[in-house]
Amino acid sequence: MGLFSSRRFDPNISFSAMSLSDPTTLRGSVQNKINPRPGKVVIYSEPDVSEECIEVFNDIEDCGSWRLSPVILIKVIRGCWILYEKPNFEGHSIPLEEGELELAGLWGIEDNLERNEKEESAKPMVIGSIRHVIQDYRVSHIDLFTEPEGLGVQHSYFDDTEEMQGFGVMQKTCSMKVHWGTWLIYEEPGFQGIPFILEPGEYPNLAFWNTEVAYIGSMRPMKMGGRKVEFPTDPKVVIYEKPFFEGKCVELETEMCSFIMEGSETEETTGEEHLPLTSVGSMKVLRGVWVAYEKSGFTGHQYLLEEGEYKDWKDWGGYNGELQSLRPILGDFSNAHMIMYSEKNFGSKGSSIDVLGIVANLMETGYGVKTQSINVLSGVWVAYENPDFTGEQYILDKGFYTSFEDWGGKNYRISSVQPICLDSFAGPRRRNQIHLFSEPQFQGQSQCFEETTSQIDESFSTNSCRVLGGSWVAYDGENFSGNQYVLEEGHYPCLSAMGCLPGASVKSLRFIDVEFSEPTIILFEREDFKGKKIELNAETVNLRSLGFNTQIRSVQVIGGIWVTYEYGNYRGRQFLLSPAEVPNWYEFSGCRQIGSLRPFNQKRIYFRLRNKATGLFMSTNGNLEDLKLLRIQVMEDVGADDQIWIYQEGCIKCRIAEDCCLTIVGSLVTSGSKLGLALDQNADSQFWSMKSDGRIYSKLKPNLVLDIKGGAQYDQNHIILNTASKEKFTQVWEAMVL
Repeated sequence: MGLFSSRRFDPNISFSAMSLSDPTTLRGSVQNKINPRPGKVVIYSEPDVSEECIEVFNDIEDCGSWRLSPVILIKVIRGCWILYEKPNFEGHSIPLEEGELELAGLWGIEDNLERNEKEESAKPMVIGSIRHVIQDYRVSHIDLFTEPEGLGVQHSYFDDTEEMQGFGVMQKTCSMKVHWGTWLIYEEPGFQGIPFILEPGEYPNLAFWNTEVAYIGSMRPMKMGGRKVEFPTDPKVVIYEKPFFEGKCVELETEMCSFIMEGSETEETTGEEHLPLTSVGSMKVLRGVWVAYEKSGFTGHQYLLEEGEYKDWKDWGGYNGELQSLRPILGDFSNAHMIMYSEKNFGSKGSSIDVLGIVANLMETGYGVKTQSINVLSGVWVAYENPDFTGEQYILDKGFYTSFEDWGGKNYRISSVQPICLDSFAGPRRRNQIHLFSEPQFQGQSQCFEETTSQIDESFSTNSCRVLGGSWVAYDGENFSGNQYVLEEGHYPCLSAMGCLPGASVKSLRFIDVEFSEPTIILFEREDFKGKKIELNAETVNLRSLGFNTQIRSVQVIGGIWVTYEYGNYRGRQFLLSPAEVPNWYEFSGCRQIGSLRPFNQKRIYFRLRNKATGLFMSTNGNLEDLKLLRIQVMEDVGADDQIWIYQEGCIKCRIAEDCCLTIVGSLVTSGSKLGLALDQNADSQFWSMKSDGRIYSKLKPNLVLDIKGGAQYDQNHIILNTASKEKFTQVWEAMVL
């Protein structure tokens, strides 16, 4: 097989039975509606991720104008693509699936092996063309035949086949037919080597392969990942009246109940609930994830719209061009979890299933396809009427759905589901960003801040704001003085929405850093932490109504970040508190009481953990299939997912197994105990806090911290528990937040 070789793609060739709605390409030949996704590839001209990049949403026949460095970084956000050496989709090719890929010296590889590496590294990368090949979740299908012209024994395949030769018998292939999907064919088992790319069509012989008989080692179809959103907090869509982004257009940043004029309506009579369009021909979703509806008032068929371009109604999977209302999905896209019930009102008589991730066919789980109520505990989900994410789709936000009518269904059938995930690593991320506007409703002049600012221009008056990344504290005095207003991610159309007093001004801003500890606060009746005390771990809407004295004299914040309010029901002056001691509350705040308080809601924190003494990173060592044997160790930075960790509600989880927590191994917990991963059991052995000294403390044994074992044995790099010691710098860690 040739390296990266591929038969030339000819867009004029018509393959039989390959139309978008053809049911024969689907498992079971059920009449299924296809739900396509937009594509997106980001190409960074330098290997280090920067703001300078090329964004690709559709096929590009000639990429000759691109100016690239010798080494580039490609991030495939959505869909599967093929990269070609030459324009017009010709020459050698490379398959691209969702994820990251660093490329250098692509074409003429056999010659490159004998060239001087320094000379080769100076040549800029050249890409001829790029094509979007997989846009939906249809089941792939390929037939292999033992004789030319589709004769002989036929073998059909629908998924990955790691070993083609069964029972030691070499299976020959002389002709093929690809019904659907783009297949990668390997000479060796286990998907080893450089794949040959096969696209839909009939191959009566293997002349294109320069052979008559092939013995395939393994093969697999290219696959897309799940639904995702890149910029969830700042939605924006552009609506065009005609297909291919032509005609009148309008921009939307919030929901629209109806944007089609009816009857004799004119632009002059159109109010805020309507937009002056006679139809919707195409759309560009610039930010956020949206739901479009066939009818006004958010009714009728539902169409999920990820960030990308939709040149006509077929691109969003419409039944026709009718589309009359639209809304953004504003929710928490992390830690998705829902419970599905076969009976209405969450009835216990029927069956139920906890769902934490993608399920392509609920029938195969034993639960079935009858769902009459759903409790979405967290995240945002897409439910599909048929298997493999086909048929009617229903978008499910957090909340209770007591019957299928609640999610817009016409019957109780749900056969596949998937969460919409936050794509946290798809490129340069606005980790902390706030926009201030001089007029209400985000009008007038604006200023953007990405870091803590001690002084804002006196001539600028804030009357609305958008928090696009992170959380902030706004002060009405310079240098972080005066009244505080805590602003979490979201839109604040006026001063009252920000919690500000009428006529208040914003003079300084502080970004709220992350805190790796569980929320605990102690309120004291007397100064210097004396007298009666109240220890709290959760929000308290009204201290007085619970029988507590609101006259607080001193405060200890043991863990977490807290927001206190002068009066009950979250009213009055507010103060943001990190772990610290306040011996005299009145001197600190100017207030003589605390009426209500709540832990500050931190989203999941993605980070890497670097040991300050060795420079090594916390990683896993072992197989997820046998968690009992898996251990936690330190190793060099390799950029792998098992070096990315998540802190949420006191637990530390690894990105490769987000349902598992960092856990102390064994029933006897003492200095020297090792660490592993275990399913989340809400046990004290799974809770941790990182304090200001850089040490990570166990909740079960507060005197024990994470340390590197050391020595000269095989487990010298394993992470263990050890007694906290200021002399041991291997106990000090740096959390590198992503």
